[in-house]
Amino acid sequence: MSTPKPLAADAVAAAPTHWTDRLAVGGPELVDYQDSISPSYLELEREAVFRRNWLMIGRDGELKSPGSYFTKELEVLKTSLLVVRGKDAKIRSFHNVCPHRGNKLVWEEDPRKETQGRSLLFRCKYHGLGFDSNGDLRVLSDPESWSGSQGRDLHLAEVPTEVWNGFIFVNFTPGGPRQRLQDHLGDFYWHGFDDYPFAKFTERVSLRATGKGNWKLMLDALSEGFHVFGLHTPFFPPSFGKMDGGAPKFRALHYELHGKHRASLAGRIPEGVFGYRIETAAQATGGGPRHPMSIAMPDLPPAANPIAAQDWGTSLNAIWPNWMFQIFYPGWYMTFTLWPLAYNETRVEADWYLAPPRNFSELWSQQVSLSLFMDAALQDVSTLGAMQQGLESNAFERYPLSDEEVLVRHLHRTVREEVAVFS
Repeated sequence: MSTPKPLAADAVAAAPTHWTDRLAVGGPELVDYQDSISPSYLELEREAVFRRNWLMIGRDGELKSPGSYFTKELEVLKTSLLVVRGKDAKIRSFHNVCPHRGNKLVWEEDPRKETQGRSLLFRCKYHGLGFDSNGDLRVLSDPESWSGSQGRDLHLAEVPTEVWNGFIFVNFTPGGPRQRLQDHLGDFYWHGFDDYPFAKFTERVSLRATGKGNWKLMLDALSEGFHVFGLHTPFFPPSFGKMDGGAPKFRALHYELHGKHRASLAGRIPEGVFGYRIETAAQATGGGPRHPMSIAMPDLPPAANPIAAQDWGTSLNAIWPNWMFQIFYPGWYMTFTLWPLAYNETRVEADWYLAPPRNFSELWSQQVSLSLFMDAALQDVSTLGAMQQGLESNAFERYPLSDEEVLVRHLHRTVREEVAVFS
């Protein structure tokens, strides 16, 4: 399968001026946010959006050898997963439940907390039954007391699992997935990032936070840069981002839609632009290290930079329904996953992936960048409660969106369409 080709320059020039028109997302009508303030709407989303789509839950690098495992709490589906690499090297996922009496199978001090480790046998704390990495029964307590083959027939409940570029996806569709992961991603994503070395960025830093707002509102914040010069003002010098000497403005280089998925391309922070003295010393910004890195990718795969922009700074890709990966110039990436805990509460999982630093200068540059970026991410999370409260006041029935919020418009339209199919 060929990799998607960049758009021709004349095709871009001939396109409609406004992204809202060009991407045909329903025109500039006002947007109703009832989908974000209704407890009953989340119940519809549980079934239509989360139970019937592929969900990204982790990296295969977390499972380095046979028996390596981690658990994953998925509150939106009221379940826990046990994800394990088998002796055959295959990654499998199971409901983290003993098939005997329904006790949670793998947990440590607190059954509500996730855990990880390595084991070739998973034994239930309640009655001692044991299961291997394939989900097969290996230890049956008091085998003579079971009726017929009921004990011997016990097996963990497997959940369909597939891997794309090292990212692990699961699917809870009743009766099995309606489509393969490849079909869910589409050829654009399935093949379009073959040349990007995700696995080489082995330095991982994680942030876990809870925001008091609907999961879609956090995706909204991450889908546009319109808020950057308002919310994140401290991270930019006064002159940066101004157009024609006026107020700061944000303009993305490019937006694209790929079925239910969304993408944008933004320009980079110019060289030598720093907001703090420590940034100058460390050669770092909130947009990434400026010190040379051991892996540099100034030229993105065409799927990540479809207009072949030379001044690209970040390529954002929002994979339906609740996962994003974002590549930053010149060579690192991060992911966001948004999990509903309630209609007005969201767990935010942010993970940064960088190349191993070769010296202290690279390490310092990375750490300063991460600290600044983490502050910005927490600023995004902190606004959720204020937005949720404002929307729930019903002070306005509908809201306008700027042309730079075209991906926000697309997200809410897609959610409504998906819910309509199953409600």
